[in-house]
Amino acid sequence: MAFRRFYRRTFLNRRGHHAGAYALADITTEPGFTRDEQAKRVSARLTIADCGRVVTLDLDADTPADARNALHKARLLRDIVDRSVDALERAVEDAGLSGEHKG
Repeated sequence: MAFRRFYRRTFLNRRGHHAGAYALADITTEPGFTRDEQAKRVSARLTIADCGRVVTLDLDADTPADARNALHKARLLRDIVDRSVDALERAVEDAGLSGEHKG
């Protein structure tokens, strides 16, 4: 029997913008593929959609090596997103698009 560890779906755009942008994370622990009752596997998907474009990342783990690789991918993505947000904030500020009036 699968046990849901984490599930979150959220829309990415603000009201008034296209409604097709969302992120969906679904992580479960399931029985493994072997007859060993103790064997478990992690089923993990991260889906990001924007308009008609959809990307689903597979972060499944059946072995310790798979788990290390899945965590490596997730941590790299977290770093890229964090740095991208920082760069976007600077670009918006430099372009004068922040919506904040300086006075």
